[in-house]
Amino acid sequence: MLILGVLYIAFEKSILQQVKPSGKGLAAPAPDGISRAILGVQVGLVALAMLVTRSSIASLQAKAGLPLGTQVLGWAVLVTSLILPFAHGLNPNNHYLHRLAVIFLTFAPMFIILTISYEGLFYFAYSCTLISWVRLEHRVYRSTLPAHTASELQPTTSPTSDLNPLAPALATAASRKSAAEAHDYRSLTLADARIALFFLYLLQSGFFSTGNIASISSFSLDAVYRLIPIFDPFSQGALLILKILAPFVLVSANLGILTKRLKLRGGALFAIVMGIGDWLTLRFFWAVRDEGSWLEIGESITVFAIASFLCVFVAALESVSVAFTGGVEFTDDEVVANGQRKEL
Repeated sequence: MLILGVLYIAFEKSILQQVKPSGKGLAAPAPDGISRAILGVQVGLVALAMLVTRSSIASLQAKAGLPLGTQVLGWAVLVTSLILPFAHGLNPNNHYLHRLAVIFLTFAPMFIILTISYEGLFYFAYSCTLISWVRLEHRVYRSTLPAHTASELQPTTSPTSDLNPLAPALATAASRKSAAEAHDYRSLTLADARIALFFLYLLQSGFFSTGNIASISSFSLDAVYRLIPIFDPFSQGALLILKILAPFVLVSANLGILTKRLKLRGGALFAIVMGIGDWLTLRFFWAVRDEGSWLEIGESITVFAIASFLCVFVAALESVSVAFTGGVEFTDDEVVANGQRKEL
């Protein structure tokens, strides 16, 4: 995570300059000094979190307890990393890659401090997978657009043009192309259901990849001892829940950005996800059992309750997505050089 943050700061200018600046400056690629300074502080917090975690582990393994200075520094790193991203509002850079980098660095120190095994590597791999997913879905969407301009798609004027069987398809493709160039919202298609299913898979992966919720004992308290050395179930449980919710923030932000990149109205993809959640709720409702062993009855009721809670949870994720992706614009999805397209 530290290396990724350093590389992004080093190559930020070349990455953001791939986007043609817009008139409103919402996609302007020029990195300003304030934004780079805040990013540098975020990367520094990642390095500091690594040092604090190493010191805490060494002290706890030596049965020397947790030094007060190390505990205070750990809490300072954790709180600062969660508050610092709001400073980007002083001079925001609304490129979507920059926004995703800020969100990634926001939760990186928390995963470093609260990790006991592979959670840090999971967070890194999970973030890379989400960015690849967004870019891949956008590439698929661009490939479905007609390669020619609307004027080129119009059938040639001839006495038999009305009899051309391809005229309706060409007219539909031309209207879709013109709507895309005008940045209008498009309607949902069957292919968007694939995006919703991938979102559900990534959502479940972000939840079950760091522990088994079926047994609370699977969430070891060794990690929270680096911040709270005494047994405090409520405070330690809050830290564990915060760690569990971090991947959900990432996946909701990426889905919100993908919604904008695909020129869909805000909340359209979340609506599909909620529709699938409603279907799952009905499916498991009819599977609820009122006879048999207590284990079978309890399992059927638990599955139904989780499916019902999924709809409410997705609605909450939509609000998180709006908060984290507000202001991100895609005014220039492509540039034309020498008469050819260049995918960004």
